[in-house]
Amino acid sequence: MDDVFNSPARRGFVSLASASVIWGGMYVASDALMRQIPPFVALELRELLAAIVLIAIAKRRGLLHVQREDYLSFFGVGLVGFTISIGFQFTGTHDAGAGLGSLVTASSPILIAVLGVLVLKEHVPLLRWIAIAIAFVGVIVVLGTPSGGSQATKGIVLLLIAMVAWSIYTIWSRRLLDRYHAITVVALASAVGAITSLPLALISAANTNSPLPTTLLGWGEVAYISIMGMVIAFFLWVSGFKHVDASKGAVMLLFQPLTGVILGAVILGEHISQGTIIGGLLISLGVAGAILVRDKKVERQASPTLN
Repeated sequence: MDDVFNSPARRGFVSLASASVIWGGMYVASDALMRQIPPFVALELRELLAAIVLIAIAKRRGLLHVQREDYLSFFGVGLVGFTISIGFQFTGTHDAGAGLGSLVTASSPILIAVLGVLVLKEHVPLLRWIAIAIAFVGVIVVLGTPSGGSQATKGIVLLLIAMVAWSIYTIWSRRLLDRYHAITVVALASAVGAITSLPLALISAANTNSPLPTTLLGWGEVAYISIMGMVIAFFLWVSGFKHVDASKGAVMLLFQPLTGVILGAVILGEHISQGTIIGGLLISLGVAGAILVRDKKVERQASPTLN
């Protein structure tokens, strides 16, 4: 287990776990916010505010230079990871609820592990595949027992699409991290997301009487999902993968559903079904097992510490 607890890997796991906890709280904040304004308006506010802050930081640190051949990759990362993934996540959470939404997206480590093998040529031990499979069974249990009827089912489908897009984003951004600072990746991706999400936000705003928050609490929720959920959490997520392999680091998303379910029940009064509890325990068991499995071969050389 030395590979799990060495200094670079430990920093990576702490960064990934911290991002997941923030996102677990974001499910609750975004769900509460979307009871006031349309999902795509909430998405645009989040991405626009985050882009302004991140671009300013990146410019101040001289981190906005990008090679011409990587323009398309940055556009793809922003479109897939921010507009598509978070857009479907917001609309799915709006229909399914914060607790169930965070549990469904906990299946991301499965696809990220597969993509890590296919795209990044990473080695995944058999025991880790077994642990990931246990977590996947937990997701199936959760999907088979949603509360909320057809609306929750629709939300689950949207969240699964978001999960696929998020997994692609994780692998794609990981490849960019070999050449660029984490701030560069997140700043430019958020800017692309803000631009590509704008038409959807304008359409949504035109079809509602209250397109913007009308309370101080509502704007506080916007600040949380933008600054905490976007600026800080996305930076922690992409920087964490500088020190941890995709199949192992992705399982830190365990902290996201645990936070989302607990806060969804305590703050929003959401119902937690027996199936959700059983599925959540299986997800927890599988994810914990996946992170503790030691690779037989030497871990890849960790990247330098971010400044």
